[in-house]
Amino acid sequence: MTLAATLRRPGIARLGAAGLLSEIGDWMLFIALPLFVLSLTGSSFVTATVFALELVPMVLAAPLAGVLVDRCDPWRLMRTVAALQAVAMLPLLWVGSADDLWVVYAVVVAESLLATILEPCRSTTVAGLVPSADLLGVNQALAMVASVARLTGGPLGGILLGLRGIDAVVLADAATFAGVAALFAFRRPRSTAPGRARARPGSEWVEGLAVVGRSPVLRRTLAVVAFAALAQGAFVVLFVLFVVRDLGASEADVGVLRGVQAAGSIAAGLLLAPLVRRIDAGRLLAGSLAVLGALSLVIWNCPRVTTAFGVYIALFVAVGAPALTTMTGLMTVVQTHAAPEVRGRVMSTLLAVLGGVQAGGMLVAGLVGTGDGLTAALEVQGCLYLAAALIARGLAPRVRRGRALQLAPWHPTG
Repeated sequence: MTLAATLRRPGIARLGAAGLLSEIGDWMLFIALPLFVLSLTGSSFVTATVFALELVPMVLAAPLAGVLVDRCDPWRLMRTVAALQAVAMLPLLWVGSADDLWVVYAVVVAESLLATILEPCRSTTVAGLVPSADLLGVNQALAMVASVARLTGGPLGGILLGLRGIDAVVLADAATFAGVAALFAFRRPRSTAPGRARARPGSEWVEGLAVVGRSPVLRRTLAVVAFAALAQGAFVVLFVLFVVRDLGASEADVGVLRGVQAAGSIAAGLLLAPLVRRIDAGRLLAGSLAVLGALSLVIWNCPRVTTAFGVYIALFVAVGAPALTTMTGLMTVVQTHAAPEVRGRVMSTLLAVLGGVQAGGMLVAGLVGTGDGLTAALEVQGCLYLAAALIARGLAPRVRRGRALQLAPWHPTG
């Protein structure tokens, strides 16, 4: 099935358009807000706290957000959350000095909390709209849309900030969320999933965790997520230090290398689409993590051969391919194995682990990634992806059995 045919499925085009709009808004703010805070305070540490605060709701609220996803009509929930995101942006219009920094923090926390609800809701809704055999293709298409948003939203945020200031970014971001809410206001598409069971109030979160604990696939997937998140968290810090120290490049070059990865994801999505749809999700995840780890080690050790910037542009374009297919495989493994009644909680539990371990990776990398410790930390970061790939190797045969098990209805315990 072609990309165009995938996006024409009932409901999928709407979810894709909503993801494009919301992630363009996210990337605009991701680029513009730290620069705005730095201009207000002159402190790189205070600017870094803006990034750290985005992870707190993901860790603390994700499991409870999953309960909400499993209990509510997804289209109504996404419409409400998107509308709240649009409103929550507006207090930034009144920030005029460092004394108003608490407003920035409040908005960051509120937006992150709402996104913690919206993201697993989108993923579980996709799984209810298409047969499990088509999920790999759909997830890949939506991941490509996210890469387009990243490639568009980042530069747009910087341009708007430079031309019109933070107010223009805030209003544009609020408009994207309002557009998302409008998209979800239409009639709800028919789902292919069975109706959702209602567990006793107060027990849903524990039941969702029990599902992960009972399932060999989900337990192994949780371990894969933990290793990959640790590697990704370390990358956020180590990458900047590597480009500045080992390549002798500038801050602008840091932005270029991060941007070309999105271009690589888009190109890979178009070129690899026929191949990806024929591969088991578990094997796709394991292979993608292995390639990601190998490319990481090549990049970190390449300065021994050359520091020519064009070489690293090519390498980071190449990284976009396994980055795209890693997320595609991971989402498909969870969607095809977790029963519809608990998908929201399972997805949110994985997001909580992702956020918490990623934050830990950032802190560890910040502590050890200076001086001589940077070289060793870079090697460990690449090996963490390889360790995740080894764990994911055991998913392929189990995922196939898990798909058969998914056809039976799941009943809450207790």
